[in-house]
Amino acid sequence: MTATFGSRDVTGPGGLLAVSCYGEPSARATTVLVHPINTGAVVWHPVLPLLAQPAVALDLRGHGRSGPQGPFTVEDGYVPDVLAVLDELDCEAVHLVGGSLGGAIALALASLHPDRVLSVTTFGSTLGTGVAAAAIESMIAELEAAGADRYFAELVPKVVGPQYQDEARLLDTVRAAGGRPESVVAAILRAAFAADIRHLVGQVRAPVLAVGGTADPTCPPSMTEEIATATGGVPVILDGVGHLPMVEVPQVVADLINQHSNAGTGAP
Repeated sequence: MTATFGSRDVTGPGGLLAVSCYGEPSARATTVLVHPINTGAVVWHPVLPLLAQPAVALDLRGHGRSGPQGPFTVEDGYVPDVLAVLDELDCEAVHLVGGSLGGAIALALASLHPDRVLSVTTFGSTLGTGVAAAAIESMIAELEAAGADRYFAELVPKVVGPQYQDEARLLDTVRAAGGRPESVVAAILRAAFAADIRHLVGQVRAPVLAVGGTADPTCPPSMTEEIATATGGVPVILDGVGHLPMVEVPQVVADLINQHSNAGTGAP
């Protein structure tokens, strides 16, 4: 696809939403990519030029150039953000792609608004982590002690496959994660690790492709298998890949999205 990068600012239900565009969005031939928490649309930039359709990637609230306001919950915060982008870009129905919590957001939107979703592809996602409240608070204590910049500089290389820990593209992820108030990051972490969408996924009608990596320490392959089972979808497990496949193996990610989007071009 011959296209160029562009950016747009969308007014969402809670304020500014920054959107990266590649190609001109259309009513029913657009891929919308939702990033993992504490990253940003930038993690999808290596993938966007490799996609067969026009694509957009937004900074969710509390991330990147978007406003810092909550709530940071799936149903009351992030799903309305994605819907606002779809409405602003006149996208009637889209192919949704999500990484980590972005996958849960995509599945929740497909459940609650089935007419807006043609297909869903998830990468390193989960229906709910089951992490105990005490463990979440311990994580936040580490964040507050280190500061956001140092915390993510140390964390990001640990969540990818060993052969990708020196990948230069990880620096963009680190920059996107840092530079935000620790209080905002803490609120995002609390909401994300408490999220559970198991009550919604049985309503998903769009075809689902669930992709995970054997080296993912955050959302292991068993979580990918659960998504596929719960949605009647197809699981794919990538050997040696960690929690950020869109940064680690962008060509593989783009190929999977293109194949699944092409298979899901019918009406939802």
